[in-house]
Amino acid sequence: MIFQKTIQDGQAVVRWNRNGTRDIIIGPQTLFSPFARIEPIHRVSAAENSYLIINYTDGHTEHMIGPCDVWFDPLLHQSITPAKAINLDAHEAIVIYNETAGEVTHRVLNGPAVYIPIPTECLHKFRWHGDNGKGKKVPGALRFEKLRVIPDQMYFDVDGVRTADEALITAKLMVFFELVDIEKMLCETHDPIADFINALTADVIRFVGAFDFEEFKTRAPELNQLETYRALTEGADRIGYRIHKVVYRGYVATDKLQAMHDNAIETRTRLVLETEIEHQQQELTDLKQSREHERAAEQRNEQERRLAHELEQMRQQHEQDLSFKKQNQDTERRHEADLLKLQQEEWNYLKEFGVDLTEVLVAKEHNPDKTIRLDGGVQAPIHLHEAV
Repeated sequence: MIFQKTIQDGQAVVRWNRNGTRDIIIGPQTLFSPFARIEPIHRVSAAENSYLIINYTDGHTEHMIGPCDVWFDPLLHQSITPAKAINLDAHEAIVIYNETAGEVTHRVLNGPAVYIPIPTECLHKFRWHGDNGKGKKVPGALRFEKLRVIPDQMYFDVDGVRTADEALITAKLMVFFELVDIEKMLCETHDPIADFINALTADVIRFVGAFDFEEFKTRAPELNQLETYRALTEGADRIGYRIHKVVYRGYVATDKLQAMHDNAIETRTRLVLETEIEHQQQELTDLKQSREHERAAEQRNEQERRLAHELEQMRQQHEQDLSFKKQNQDTERRHEADLLKLQQEEWNYLKEFGVDLTEVLVAKEHNPDKTIRLDGGVQAPIHLHEAV
């Protein structure tokens, strides 16, 4: 019996011969194999930046760097598995262990680099405290192979810290740190995050426990100072880390204490607002009073200006009246003087003609008020005094 089998391009088969031998046949081609068994096999490929892990049936392992491909031979290969190379950035590093002649050594590979392990090498797998998705740090939650050798940070809340007056609070912190010595870290600790947590907790308990609750609220900004965290900084230096700074993000008190604190804040805020309102009302009252005083002063000034104007007008009018009166008096005096002069001239004229002036004057006054007659020829001087 003749068996005919067509093998397409990109395919391969194992032909088992009757004599116990086998052949690997890669297409395209057609087989005419009497009394033979044909078994298809698959090909495993690795692209660039990848490699193949080939486990042989005799127990040894080989890593073949891509790009490459290998046909799986069931007699030679136990398994062929493609794997990706490890790409390291400039701020990353890995720890590689190698076993040679029963002796295990390690080395640190810093990026940038592309790492493809040899069969005797394996990577250090780190399992540190990490966030469990609920804001809590739990053991083993952070699993990785690449170390970050640039500044990093983590959030951590120190729960259940008591003040000197037994108030229970939770301090919220953020720590900025940097891995500076990988060898020291590998030798001194298996979980740096756990060491940070323990040191932070000790420092915060020591600080908070020294004050009562009200004093703690006043001194809380000191939790932003790196000098407050002596255990943290010293412990970090011991395990190859450097602490750059710690940021205090506030505190959370128990529900009852927080309610009391909120009430106190509300009361203080209300008092502040009332004080501000009262202050504004007082300022408004002062402003109104000041404006009223200014208006009163302006009214007084206006009245004074008006009175001064009226007085000035009265003075000018009085001066005019006086001047007019003086002019009238002067006119009257001149008129009287003219009359007297005319009368004197008249008397002198009459006297020249021998007219008795006394008789003339008496004749002019038909009804004299009083008549005084002097008779006698005495030549002595006469003085006449009449009571008014």
